[in-house]
Amino acid sequence: MGDLRSQIERRRIEAKFYWQYGRQRANANWQLRRCVSVGAQATVLGRPTVDASDMIVGDHFKIWSTHKRTLVTGWGRLRVGDRVFFNNGVFISCVHEITIGDDIAIANDAYLTDSDSHGVEGRRVREAPITIGNGAWIGARSIILPGVTIGTRALVAAGAVVTRDVPDDTLVAGNPARVIRELAYPEGVTRAWHDEPFFTT
Repeated sequence: MGDLRSQIERRRIEAKFYWQYGRQRANANWQLRRCVSVGAQATVLGRPTVDASDMIVGDHFKIWSTHKRTLVTGWGRLRVGDRVFFNNGVFISCVHEITIGDDIAIANDAYLTDSDSHGVEGRRVREAPITIGNGAWIGARSIILPGVTIGTRALVAAGAVVTRDVPDDTLVAGNPARVIRELAYPEGVTRAWHDEPFFTT
């Protein structure tokens, strides 16, 4: 009898998971409707504002926008790779060009802009492309400014203000962000972040 109850409970949990997953897939179809194209199995939790007019998204793209609105906007060339995650409160303004590679996590309240929006001292507005390499992790409340390239598997610490390029496999932190140390990954690890603990012997 106990075995039957555990099977029923497991089926109930599985059904709940697939119901929620189906809702997030349907929500993605609506929320990402302004994108030029969207890859397979995008999911959206909540109600982000995604009105970028030249945005292409790869497979398994995920956005959370629940307690804080996530905003992706602008008329520039915005390219997002496969298995990319935008957390709650992310702000991306693309008026020139932003390229986000594969396997990237952008944590809550991160701010990315490829334009200074206003000129200073009578100079023209500065616009320059942002590139984020595969497997990078952009920390909570960090700021990525125009003209920056973030390297492969780089980790931008929470609250960092990135004003210049970040090398591959490094941790940067501070304002302005500077290299704190190099990151040494076990063989086969392709990204700075993980959904589950990773154990090595």
